[in-house]
Order: sequence, then C-alpha cells, then structure tokens
Amino acid sequence: MKKIVGLTGVILIACMMISSLFAPVNSAENTSATGNYSSSQNNGTTEEDYIIKAEKGYIVVYKKGEDKAYLTTDCRVSNLPKGDALYLEKGIEIKGKENLMRALEDYCS
Repeated sequence: MKKIVGLTGVILIACMMISSLFAPVNSAENTSATGNYSSSQNNGTTEEDYIIKAEKGYIVVYKKGEDKAYLTTDCRVSNLPKGDALYLEKGIEIKGKENLMRALEDYCS
C-alpha cells in the first residue's frame, strides 16, 4: 500500500512538472468572468492597462490604446465556459501586469 501511495505521489509531481513546461510563457491565475482585476495597492508606481480579447478563437492581450497585440496565447476560447467567452468577445480591461498574469493563468489553465 505504501508503494502505491508513494508511486502515485511521484507520478503527480512528474505530471505537474511536465505541465509547467507546456504552460504559456506569460501565464497567470484563473479568474471569474467579471474582469475585476483592478489593483488595490498602487505603491507609487504607474500600472499599465491591458485588454484581454478573443480573436480568431484564441485569447489575445493588447496594451490599452495600442493596435498591435502585446501577447498572443495558445489558449482556445472554445475551451472556456460560455460566459467567459462572451466577456472575452467584448474585451476585458485589466489594470497592472500582475493582475494580467493572474487573469491569463485563470483562463489558460
């Protein structure tokens, strides 16, 4: 029994390590479709605003006010719940890079 539990633990750790190799370069934590990622702490630095959108079936990030994509992910919108996909069609505004990373991890995990 101990061997099975130990082997299961090793397999789970190996799976986690392998999945991290295939994660998008700029990933962040999964979040709800409300798009409420505004930072409550500003500690004197200016934060950039980003827009997360669905384009051609994938999640794309733009810096607010720019036309060129800041980041194109390999995350398919079709893998998301319908509500999240609808919000992404309209575009979700994110304040700050840390919040952007959390949002992308949420949608891409």
